[in-house]
Amino acid sequence: MNLIVVSFEDFTSDPAGARAGALPAAGCPDSWLDALIGAGSVFSRYYAAPGAVSTVGVRFPSVFHAEQFCLSVRQVANLLGTRAHVHKVPSEQAPSTLREAAEHSARFV
Repeated sequence: MNLIVVSFEDFTSDPAGARAGALPAAGCPDSWLDALIGAGSVFSRYYAAPGAVSTVGVRFPSVFHAEQFCLSVRQVANLLGTRAHVHKVPSEQAPSTLREAAEHSARFV
């Protein structure tokens, strides 16, 4: 399995960190993220605000699905005014990586 953990950096308190012309965002909206995941399945999800995902863990059936997701989620996050930190994780390290990502995201919320 291909495991990916993504944490979104919250720019709402520092609008200067967001892409020019974008409104700062606390995370990625649930509906947008679900559309990007496609063939993958979510095994963990943390929220920065209602409807705004701060950290998500996703399993993909192939490396090709995982790579496409990584490219797409970075581009969408940039358009939304946040930054996606993408981590490709071996399955035995997923729980500890999720904990660390959630703690890191909590500092931005």
